[in-house]
Amino acid sequence: MRPGRLAGTGLAAVALTAILAGPAQADALPETVSVTGSPSGVTAICPDGLHPDNNWTLTNGDGTPLGNDQRWRWTVGPGAQSISAWIAPYLDSPPPPPSITLTVSCIC
Repeated sequence: MRPGRLAGTGLAAVALTAILAGPAQADALPETVSVTGSPSGVTAICPDGLHPDNNWTLTNGDGTPLGNDQRWRWTVGPGAQSISAWIAPYLDSPPPPPSITLTVSCIC
């Protein structure tokens, strides 16, 4: 299996989990979605009817803060229902961590 295909399968599993969770209840907001994966990119998808709040974090896979010298990037996904983030290495940058965790608060 090609590496890109493996990453796509992982993202599909995360999306399926969010879909199977069903619509969020208003009294349970905000709903938190966390995803851990490769430093080359992870995507947190909010359940139907919700979108990411401005309150989200990107950490090492074990939950510890990223180093001050780690450069990262992010983008909002289609329909503004998800956020993707990745480590963006630069010349002579430290190696990326083995994994990263993106945690997003989802709101109405």
